[in-house]
Amino acid sequence: MHFSSCVLVSALAMVANVATASPPPLQQLSRPALKDSTIFRSTVYCADCPEGNCYMCTLGHNNTLVANTGGMAYLRALVGFQLPVPAKKVKKCTVQFPAFVKLMEAPINITVSEAKSNDWNEDTVTGENAPETGEPFSTSHVPALTNPPALDATEACKNAAENGDFSIYVGAQFGRFEIWSKDSGNPAILHTYYK
Repeated sequence: MHFSSCVLVSALAMVANVATASPPPLQQLSRPALKDSTIFRSTVYCADCPEGNCYMCTLGHNNTLVANTGGMAYLRALVGFQLPVPAKKVKKCTVQFPAFVKLMEAPINITVSEAKSNDWNEDTVTGENAPETGEPFSTSHVPALTNPPALDATEACKNAAENGDFSIYVGAQFGRFEIWSKDSGNPAILHTYYK
């Protein structure tokens, strides 16, 4: 074979290898939740809340977070994070909660929606002053007798404030669940995948 033919064949082989090579993997950083609280909205009497008004309960330092849809009460977990990288670099985000307080005996769907503001704190947030929310952007099915999977929070991560702060609401599509909060020593963990 002629020398120039060998060079051409080698060059073509190199181009083929480059064309079929997989893209570099995403980098990942993990961070715990900075704050969390159960947001309680109900029209029934709540003996432990100021004036018996469930909307006035501050639950930001409880050891658990509760979500409930149905009956007379609507509860969701509000959880705040800070991105470890600029939002424009984020390709994917997931949030992993440690475990249900008690395994669910029936399957449940967990929803994630974006809080419209991160301007809240655990000492004062209530059903009356909690941030507004959008529609759920991700839903995860959890089979009976299993713990929650990593929940997709990509949309909220990509919409984080310039300083990286953002919050999500975690709820139940139907039913009730209880998970450990950061005050129990088991915060939710944000996994950020970026380039």
